[in-house]
Amino acid sequence: MALNQDSATARAAEAPAQGPAEGGTTTPAGAAGAAPSPLEQELAKREALCEQAERVAGEKDWHHGPADLRRLADEWRSLRRWHDPREDALWRRFDAAREAFYQARDEARDDARKKKEALAAEAERLAGSTSWKQTAARMREMMDEWKAAGTCGHEADEELWQRFDKARKAFNAAREEDYARLEQARAKAKAVKEQLVEEARKAAVTSPDWKGQEWRAASQRMKDLMARWKAAGVADRADNDRLWEEFTAARQPFFDAQHAHYEALEAAQRKAADAKRALVEEARALAAADDFSREATERAKDLDRRWKQLGFAGRELNDTLWEEFNKAKEGFWDKKRAYGEARHEEWRQRTQDAIDRRQKRISDLQQQADRLQERLNNAYATDHVEEMQDRLEQKLDLIDKIKAEVEDIKSRLD
Repeated sequence: MALNQDSATARAAEAPAQGPAEGGTTTPAGAAGAAPSPLEQELAKREALCEQAERVAGEKDWHHGPADLRRLADEWRSLRRWHDPREDALWRRFDAAREAFYQARDEARDDARKKKEALAAEAERLAGSTSWKQTAARMREMMDEWKAAGTCGHEADEELWQRFDKARKAFNAAREEDYARLEQARAKAKAVKEQLVEEARKAAVTSPDWKGQEWRAASQRMKDLMARWKAAGVADRADNDRLWEEFTAARQPFFDAQHAHYEALEAAQRKAADAKRALVEEARALAAADDFSREATERAKDLDRRWKQLGFAGRELNDTLWEEFNKAKEGFWDKKRAYGEARHEEWRQRTQDAIDRRQKRISDLQQQADRLQERLNNAYATDHVEEMQDRLEQKLDLIDKIKAEVEDIKSRLD
């Protein structure tokens, strides 16, 4: 800082030296009303220079302070040397102020050097950081700290500044390069998402004639579009939000149609499930009735036809209902088969009894025929031969007839 020239030196210089008093006598130095002697004036100037030096030391203006102190020292040397002890004491005071200034400056420079070295080292560590926002904020803080650290001398300042600035520039260059890549990626993401919006509009078109396979294929296309959307990356926030709204709106008609389709499908499945439950109960009642008439059998056969007409009852219920229906239905047919087998066994037994009766009669007739044949063999002409011959033939014919009946019954039994 420039020193105030209205100093004690100026005030001392402006004090007029008074000449000898009237009558030719000289007032001694320090006498009341007498002008200061040249020594006193010089001491006052040195006192003023000490005050200015102390003020410079107290202000700690490292930029202007050295020049001010040099000027004050030049002024000090320009004064006459009186070899007065008071001069030495003032000199020690003046020199102490200068030493205090330079010592404080050295300490401040050493402190500034330590701070700047730490800042330069931290900047070098952060130069490779990819936490752009956080590190950029820290770099700005470090710049403020650098400015507040003060000077550590021109050469040291320049050397440390080169390190600090190089690290900052390396980080900023990497950040700008990354931002440039990010902008390219955002532009690419925008283009891809615009294309996906158009594809979604086309994919959202549905048909009321679609079956399950068409709906599943369309749903998969929508899932694929969503996967591609996520893989496309992020555009600028405004574009990204706008395109997301357009993408969502483009897909919504499909989801609305899909929802309506499956609601109708679920309603139809619920209706089919209720109807199939009724058929299960009907099959159970039929199986429990022990009625195996032709009419009951036709109703049992009709159950299968009606089941097939009812349609799908849903993945969770359809198999369960079918198992219940099949169990009830098979219960009827098992009982009917058992009933038929029992009746068949009764018929076989009756048939076998009829065969046994006929074979018994054949045996009886054969014995009768054998006796007649023996009598014929021993008979005389007068013993009614013709009559016995007719009776034998009748019995043999009857035997053949009964044998034919047995064979016919056996063929039906087999």
